[in-house]
Parts: sequence; structure tokens; C-alpha cells
Amino acid sequence: MNVKSCLFFALCGCYLISLCILNGCKKPPAGSTHSGPQPLRIHFTCDTSGRIEPCGCFTGQHGGLTRLRTWLKENDPSGQSLRVDIGGAIAGKADYDIIQYGYITKAYAELGYHALNLGADEIALKQADLIRLAGASSVPMISASWVNAASRQEILKPFTIVQHGNLKVGILGVISPNSVTSRDEGTDVLSLNEAIDRHLPALRSQTDVIVLLAFAKLDEMKKIAQQYFEIPIILGGDVSGPAQMLLRENDSILAWTTNEARTVGEITANVEQKTIMDAQYQNQLLWDYIAQDAKIADLMKQYRAEIRQTKLQIDDPNYRHEGAIPGVSATATYMGTETCQSCHPNTHGGWTGSSHARAFDTLKKRGTDADPHCIACHTVGFGKEGGYRRSMGDTQLTAVGCESCHGPGSAHVAKHRDNKPNNFSFRPLDAGDCVSCHHGEFSRPFDWKQFWPKVEHGKETAR
Repeated sequence: MNVKSCLFFALCGCYLISLCILNGCKKPPAGSTHSGPQPLRIHFTCDTSGRIEPCGCFTGQHGGLTRLRTWLKENDPSGQSLRVDIGGAIAGKADYDIIQYGYITKAYAELGYHALNLGADEIALKQADLIRLAGASSVPMISASWVNAASRQEILKPFTIVQHGNLKVGILGVISPNSVTSRDEGTDVLSLNEAIDRHLPALRSQTDVIVLLAFAKLDEMKKIAQQYFEIPIILGGDVSGPAQMLLRENDSILAWTTNEARTVGEITANVEQKTIMDAQYQNQLLWDYIAQDAKIADLMKQYRAEIRQTKLQIDDPNYRHEGAIPGVSATATYMGTETCQSCHPNTHGGWTGSSHARAFDTLKKRGTDADPHCIACHTVGFGKEGGYRRSMGDTQLTAVGCESCHGPGSAHVAKHRDNKPNNFSFRPLDAGDCVSCHHGEFSRPFDWKQFWPKVEHGKETAR
């Protein structure tokens, strides 16, 4: 090598050393798989409450996982976003809710979700049922908060780590004890701090960014942000409505959503050295004009086919609903709307031409006539002592009849038709009695002055 060549390589070496000094020769932090800003996009839901699809009683109903899938396919066609649910996906803790939840987890799998956190409604389930559902779910169900009361060990996986592009994202799930209304015997819920402290060091060392799914109140989420600079993204939670803008607290960004799968939250940001930059947020309403995805809708059909063939607790004639007072039996039984016709012919005639009289037929047309979620507002006394049972089919106590509003009428019939002395009388009714079924989207909105004239009736002299 001649002198000129040696001089050239020496100058190149000096130049590179100078660049390194000027720009800083920093290694990526531990656990990092990249250098430079990396894009992160998150879609998140909460409070699905069993809403795989809207019930369809009225037009104009928003939301449903059916519409969510259509929206995701249109707005993230590559399916590369990080997708998580914060909790409250199940509708309740009845046996049919548990069966439906199995189909909800299948829907989340079709939606490409990466984690399902436990909310208050999930933790209210029996431990064995929740463990079984978690084992059958292809989407990880996580909770760092729900533990065995004796061992204090987590019952499910506390977190999951997802490769998102060049980023390793740690997803940690927690729930506030203040949000838990009931839990199975032998289980407990850790404080938010203890649940986080247990796993933060491992997540900090193994990931590029941590996303906390917190089924908690807003003030509790703010407190977490103030205490843990290591958690840059906190998604909630147990709130009254969706966030309309991104909240920045300390070094964290906070966002939340709710409203029975009618909304989905979206966050886009860049991540560099475990720090969130350029974060943007939108809350998307899943409008009624968004088409419902057929594959998700088919899961609801499968659920209804299974539920039709399954013997449920509520099918037992001796079943007593949660509101029943222990040891107290009903003073009257259900007679059926046809019994009222002889003494109230005009009222009965008006009823036969009303939508109330066809309420059960609407369920039959949609194939929902065996779904307990739908039956209560389309039959007489479903789930109550002596009321409608699914084994009756369409033979008796169907539609919204007289006793759906006035209550069981056997004592009234005995007094006025059969002349048997008793002091029974129906309690007064008003608009408040209607809203048990006619609320929100089921009447859009309920207006007594508008609805009452369609069914108006009163005392009627017997023939």
C-alpha cells in the first residue's frame, strides 16, 4: 500500500471518529431491537358487554364487533395494529353469558386481537369457568391483579409480549379493587401498585415500550401515571364515557373508551428509547351505516344455535331471579293475556293490533327466540316465578301482554271474575315502568307522550 492510500484511510478513520463524537455513539437500550423512532399503532376497546352484534330491535343501532371488524379492515387493511381489550367483554355471569363469552373470544381472535384484560364482569365469574374460558381462548387473557387468595399467585398470565414491527411491546393487565363488585370465593384482587410492581422490572428489561390496560377509574389512572414513569401508555377503563382527546399526565399518555362496543379508540405514535413521541388519538363511533361483517355475525348464529339446545338454569320452573327476596313467594301467578279478554274486550282488541302483540314474532324471525338476552322484553314474566319458560315455545305467555306491565293477575281474576274475596290490587303504573325495555336505542329515545297514545287504555266495564 502506497503512502497516498495510507493517508486516505487514515483520514477516513478520523472522519468516522469525529462523526461518532459529534453525534454520540449510543447503543440501543437493553431489550431494544432497533435504533431510531419506530411507529406504534393501537386499537383498543372496553365494555363490549356481550355485543357481538346489535340486537336489531330497532334500526339505527350503532356498534357491535360485527361493525368493528368491517371498520378495522377498511382502516387497517394490513392488520398490523396492536389490538387490545381492557375488560368488560362479557354481558353477565349467567350460564348463557358464559357460553356467549366463548364466542366473544373467538370474535376477538377473528379481529386479530393480541390481549384481553379482565374487567369487573369477568372477575365476577367462577374461577373454574374463567380458567376454562382462558384456556380455550386463542387470544391471551391476562390479569396481574386477580390472584389466588391463599397463595397470592396470579391465576392467569399477568402480561404478554408482542412483536409489533421492530418493537417489543409489553402488555400488562390490571384492575382496580374499587371496580370489582363481586369475585369468586378463594380469589382476591391486588392493589394496583402491587400488581404493577410485581412485573414492571421484567417488562422494563424485556421490552421497548409498555402498554398498561387498566380497568380503573380515571383518577386512579392519573395516579399510576404520576407514580410510574416507566409506563408511557395507559389505556382504561372503568369510566362513564369515551375520551374525546388524549390526556397527558407526567411522562404518560392516557386514553379510555366504553359504551358497549359502539366505539373504538385509536392511538398512533412513535417510540424511541422507550419514550412516546408525536402521539395522536381518535375515538371512532361505529355508525349504523357501517356494514356488519358476515364472519363475526355467523359466530352469533352459532351461539344461538348452541343456546337453543342447551338446558339453562333459567329454564328450571323453580328458578328465582337475583332480585327475588329469599323465602318470599309470589302472591299471584301469571294467567296469560287471553284470560283478560272476557272482562277487557276493548283493551284486548287494541292490544291485538299493537306491536306489543307481535313482539315474540320479531324474535322468531331473527332466530333469537331462545336467547335469554332477548326474551325478557318479548314475553310475559320470563325468569320470574310462574312466568314464561323457553320450553313453552310460542304456546303461552308470549309477546308483551297485560301482565308484562301490570304483573301476575291470578288474584285480580279471582276477585273480579270468580268473586273470591281478597285485598289484591295492581300497583299504579307510569312512564317509569316502560323504560325497563324501552331505553336508549330500544326506543331512540323513549317519549311517553309519543308512545302512550299507541297503547292507551284504562278501566273498562265488563260486559
